[in-house]
Amino acid sequence: MMIMPKIIPSIEEMSIEKFKETFKKILEYKKKCGITPYLDNPQDLFERAKLYGTQYKNGSWNWASNIWHRSADNTVVINSDDELKYEHKFLMVRVLEHILAQGPFIKVDAYYGKPGTKAQMHARLWCDPQFPDIAYRWSQLVFPAPPDEEPDVEVICIPHYLRNPFIPGTNKLLMVMRFPHHNFTIITCSSYQGEVKKAFLAHWIFHVYKRGGTGEHAGFKEFTVKRVDGTKKRIVMCIWGLTGTGKSTHTFFVFTPKVAERFKKKFGIDPLEYVEDQAIKNDDIVAIFEDCVIGSERNSWTKTEDLTPKQEALWRAANSSRALHENTEFDENGNVCFAGKTFQYFGKLNKNARSVIYLEDTGYFDGNIMSSGPLTTAIFLSPDLFTSYAFMKVEDIALAAKFYADGRTIGHPAQKIEIVGRIRYVSRFCKPFTIGVPDTAHVIRFYNYLKKRKEKGDPVEVYVINATGRIVAKYQWVEKKFGDKVIMAPEPILETGSDGIPRPLGGTNPSIDETELFILQATRGAIEWKPHPVWGEKVLIPKKIPGFSEKRLRELEPLHYLSIEEFKALLKAQIEESKYWLDVNCPGLKEKIPEIYYAMDFED
Repeated sequence: MMIMPKIIPSIEEMSIEKFKETFKKILEYKKKCGITPYLDNPQDLFERAKLYGTQYKNGSWNWASNIWHRSADNTVVINSDDELKYEHKFLMVRVLEHILAQGPFIKVDAYYGKPGTKAQMHARLWCDPQFPDIAYRWSQLVFPAPPDEEPDVEVICIPHYLRNPFIPGTNKLLMVMRFPHHNFTIITCSSYQGEVKKAFLAHWIFHVYKRGGTGEHAGFKEFTVKRVDGTKKRIVMCIWGLTGTGKSTHTFFVFTPKVAERFKKKFGIDPLEYVEDQAIKNDDIVAIFEDCVIGSERNSWTKTEDLTPKQEALWRAANSSRALHENTEFDENGNVCFAGKTFQYFGKLNKNARSVIYLEDTGYFDGNIMSSGPLTTAIFLSPDLFTSYAFMKVEDIALAAKFYADGRTIGHPAQKIEIVGRIRYVSRFCKPFTIGVPDTAHVIRFYNYLKKRKEKGDPVEVYVINATGRIVAKYQWVEKKFGDKVIMAPEPILETGSDGIPRPLGGTNPSIDETELFILQATRGAIEWKPHPVWGEKVLIPKKIPGFSEKRLRELEPLHYLSIEEFKALLKAQIEESKYWLDVNCPGLKEKIPEIYYAMDFED
């Protein structure tokens, strides 16, 4: 009798390289035994996926995932064998056991970054065959790659519970493991497509860093603007921001004849007199090099919460019969619906409907995800509740790098309910996608890039926009502990709405149209500026914006509601808190580039 070989090593024997070797051995062994080990880039993926989806009246398809958000708290990054614990090895063995027993996995090969450029990365997905929709929808985001070419990165996706252990030292289930220096990620438990997409993008950010750039959580667009001096300038714009801050909204915003009519009525401005050749380039993660910006994907996976016909390009693409939806509801006529009034998740209305959309369907995509030149304009969508003006222009590059390093934002329901409505610090607006090197490395590289551009006399214009925060929310002073230090800091007063979502009380914020008008006038050089009341000429705030009334501009200033003394107290508390999070998120920054760390400090 033939003795079957023991293919899978014991938990004690498991290592990172041993896992990769065993995975290949399993595929080879199945093939040797006459068993199909995997389906190599199958052409019938869509047909397979349809068995698990719902077709809406407009022809588009929707799939439901078992988890409706990324599982960041259930994710670990393992850099070497020294970091492997028993629990990690246990799950690695369970994954291999499942692969050995399961039917043929689905193999899909694709490129991230524009093919043929320094940003190109060959990505290979190995997907459990019971989830063909994940493989198909992901394949539609990226560029096809040769199946016989050696991949740069591999992701194994098994959306099953494998009796997963807890992350060592926590009560959080271990679901996702990233191995940045061994170029692979393991995903279990979750069938949320975002896990696959973000796994590859995390590796791509590291890939871009190794090639001399920085990988950024930013949208990317271009347009030509007629400036106040009569010249035309090509704008290469990146828009940073986390979920719910308006990154997709403003990346996909284009000036159409309908929008122009709306602006003429609201602001007395016809934007089409000043803007031409608008191009949407990328929605999510981009690579910034000294000479160019390169997008990561050929299409987009976009949150469609509260999407309305006013957002014409995105509305058109999301309503296309080609759109591939996830956890997106239907209306009473069986059509796709973005109102967020029907589907619910854990007893609350869904706030994280997503769609794979084809950028061609926006009407403003020419197929090229690479810029026509270097970055000209950086916009940080950094919502705040207490001290931020609606619009700020940051002239000091160390201060610009500090805003970037802080990644100050407000928690959104698509992240997790515990943080909704509260201030968060998410370095570079990018955590937890930075792997391989710390965020500190990206911050320093981006700072040196800004510095070099300024020294050349061609500075990147940097703007901070408080689009989805409040000016100024109601708050109370509370004691907060940061490490060994206790400070008095503001805490927003939240009110839970009928949808179960807590929101800050009080204050105002700029509308989408007001924000777009600001961006237009800023890139035209049409705004009259004044110094910030604390930071002076380092940060400028609008004195006059064509199309805005004096009254409205005043309403968008914190000092319309606060005394200068209270404003300074709030700002000092913010700076104190931000330094704590910089120490956590950007270790070593204080020692390496102290001018960034202390950039916001001021004397009374």
